[in-house]
Amino acid sequence: MHLRFLTWLFVGALLAVVSLRAQVPGTAGAPGGPGKFDEEGLVLVAKVSGNVSMVLEGATTALKVNDRVPQKAKIITAKNASVVLVFSNGATTQLGTDTELVIDEFLQDPFADSIKVAELSDEPTPSRTKLSLNRGELVGNVKKLKYERGSSFTVQTPVGAAGIRGTTFRIVFRPSGTGQAFFTLSTASGIVAFEQPNAGGGTTTGAGGTPPAPAPADGTPTPPASPSQPTVTGSGSAAVSVPQGQELVIVDVQVTTNAQGQMVVTVLPPPPSSTTVISSANMQAVAQVASDIAVAVQQTVFTPAPPASTPGTTPGSTGNSGDTGPSTGTSPSGSTTGSTTGTTQSQSQTSTVSGSNFTGQVTTTPPAPSTPPPAVRQSTVTTEP
Repeated sequence: MHLRFLTWLFVGALLAVVSLRAQVPGTAGAPGGPGKFDEEGLVLVAKVSGNVSMVLEGATTALKVNDRVPQKAKIITAKNASVVLVFSNGATTQLGTDTELVIDEFLQDPFADSIKVAELSDEPTPSRTKLSLNRGELVGNVKKLKYERGSSFTVQTPVGAAGIRGTTFRIVFRPSGTGQAFFTLSTASGIVAFEQPNAGGGTTTGAGGTPPAPAPADGTPTPPASPSQPTVTGSGSAAVSVPQGQELVIVDVQVTTNAQGQMVVTVLPPPPSSTTVISSANMQAVAQVASDIAVAVQQTVFTPAPPASTPGTTPGSTGNSGDTGPSTGTSPSGSTTGSTTGTTQSQSQTSTVSGSNFTGQVTTTPPAPSTPPPAVRQSTVTTEP
């Protein structure tokens, strides 16, 4: 009897553990479990102004609203051009004039329900984002991340790396063309952690933090490096917290070109160790761009990818791979998964763009009348470098 009781007790405990595992958020149906990031997220173009192009695997294409931007793609804005990107984890960014950004990595755990970006305060599921701002200006808004489950959002620049912790921020890196460069990191809300990539000094790295390849032992000349992938040198290391209402400004930056034709950025000592109050002009500039971004992504919706189906068996449906069978119906947005089409409804256009795991819808509307930027906290005015 005693043995039978212990046996049933063991079985009951085992069933309880199984039940608890089934109830852990994000584990069901998530490849690798929470925070494993086995799925590529979806990045969509929400707004384009001027000439904006994407370089991927050597091919250059002009970007337009509703285009998908995959991992490893490089986005380049021309003079007086800009583009708004929206991520399926709710993050949004605007690239300003003469800017070059690489989507090094964007991975996200699957989510179960449709999400409207404008209504998010936290990311829907854990994600990992790595961007490289090679030059130009980036204003971004990142939703509260699930750090306890491994989430991260990093923007690498030729001067250092910015770790975003759910905030509205701006990063500017502008080589002047005269051997100097200007760098500033402003935090309008939340907090940003900034760190120079050359901890210990003397290490030369690329914009994405990758050391350059050593010269071949046989004396063969090293192939020219891409001019768009700067290297960084400097003295020592610096880790600086940039809290809300503060900015980090670095003006002692030299820009040269090495024998391989690669831009070399040198941060002169001493490394930055403190921040200053954001000038009212910079604060209002960030607030205006953040307002423009909010309008651009107002109708952006991401939904889970539909389950796989056999091509040709269900009219108007597709599988996860984007293959379609004969289609006799349409989705509510007027497009089929795996393609980019749209319909015009009440002077607005809704399109559906699909990735391997997520489907995103962007509705574009005619420009609204100009409105003043939202009120911002007045700050002490400081002299601009």
